Amino acid sequence: MYKINVFTAKRSLSWVQQLEKIKPSFCEFHYYAYTDFEHLNELLEKYLEGGDGALFSGQIPYFYAQTHFQEATVPMHYFDISERDFYRTVTELFYEKKIAMNRIAIDFCYEENGYLGIHEWSIGKKPYLFSQTMSEYASSDIVDKAAEWHLQLHKENKVDLSFTRIAEIRERLADQNIPFIAFYPSQYAMQLTLDHFLNQLRIRQLNQNKVVVVHILIPIDKSNIEDLEYRQIALYKTILDFKQLYASSFIVHREASFIAIITTYKQFLSTTNRYSHCHLVDFLNEKLSFPVRIGWGIGDSLIESQEFAKKAATLCSSKETQGYIIENSREIGPLLYGTMLQFDDEKQQHLKNLSTTYDIPLLQLQKIEAMLEKLTTTIVSGELLSTHLGITVRSANRILKQLHEKNLAHELPSNTSTTRGRPKKYYQIHLY
Repeated sequence: MYKINVFTAKRSLSWVQQLEKIKPSFCEFHYYAYTDFEHLNELLEKYLEGGDGALFSGQIPYFYAQTHFQEATVPMHYFDISERDFYRTVTELFYEKKIAMNRIAIDFCYEENGYLGIHEWSIGKKPYLFSQTMSEYASSDIVDKAAEWHLQLHKENKVDLSFTRIAEIRERLADQNIPFIAFYPSQYAMQLTLDHFLNQLRIRQLNQNKVVVVHILIPIDKSNIEDLEYRQIALYKTILDFKQLYASSFIVHREASFIAIITTYKQFLSTTNRYSHCHLVDFLNEKLSFPVRIGWGIGDSLIESQEFAKKAATLCSSKETQGYIIENSREIGPLLYGTMLQFDDEKQQHLKNLSTTYDIPLLQLQKIEAMLEKLTTTIVSGELLSTHLGITVRSANRILKQLHEKNLAHELPSNTSTTRGRPKKYYQIHLY
């Protein structure tokens, strides 16, 4: 059963409730009618996230929700006028009332709905359009702007008739004796929107029901059985504490050198802050006295997810608690303690280009980029790189030398030191 919250202007409630005539047996609609934006805001705060999805009577409440509730995770959609609805009315006006298209003002034709096809046949006799794009509806004074636009066109005798979808301006137009036709979606158009929206909900539900596997590896010398046993018990207890504290839907399986967790995609999104930050990394880093490697695997089957999780765990450093995600062919990470991962396709594409151009492993570049972001500096030494990448100092210095040779880093002048030995080298890395 889907619970869908429907937000509508009070004046539009009567036609919106036509949904009851086409409601599938597996849907439950809850209607919330607002009188103004302040009231709409109150309703959205209380009920927007309280269902499986949200439908809106039109562009105005939809864009208000998109603008003021950007953190909302529920799917949203709005009802619009179909070309079939539009031309049924327009045809009658042309042939019965002889009204010319260029004498009409329309506030619901824009690029996003293809201008309802009017540009294809109204050459030389185009109607007046309120906006070329739907983004205009995101403004908080949209009702006043649209009303003034209609009134001004009639005052200047540029139009004879207004088409409007905005329920809030109908009384204003009527008070000024402005001839208008109020459009609202037909039951047919509402059915199309509802079908599309339910498909969105089904796809989302399938994704949320995907099985996700977490492979948590204890980096330890297996010859030291006593230490291994202590760490395995400590890790198991800490995971159970995390599960209880965050009410996580985890199935925990314990092995000698690792612990496997089976969970849902929905739980994965919550625990990893939608791919950007792993709360499990933070918790284990704070509670354990030793580092662990956390691999998340997301595949099309349990077996595939398990394989991805094991591989993701091997990508992590052995010197600090980290997390990595492998979803099909995509590797995301590292997820570090106290750090938000700004994963965006443009940045990853840039790193891929560097990897190809300079023959440097992509994973190495990703780790370096994440380390620089965590440290909020581009100046590092071999020792620092060694700690954060989980490699030897010798290997770290070799990487820095390669970056220097390929003009992705430059060596900084050494500070004069009174201590014995070779002075420490620092490099400034510039991947961008």
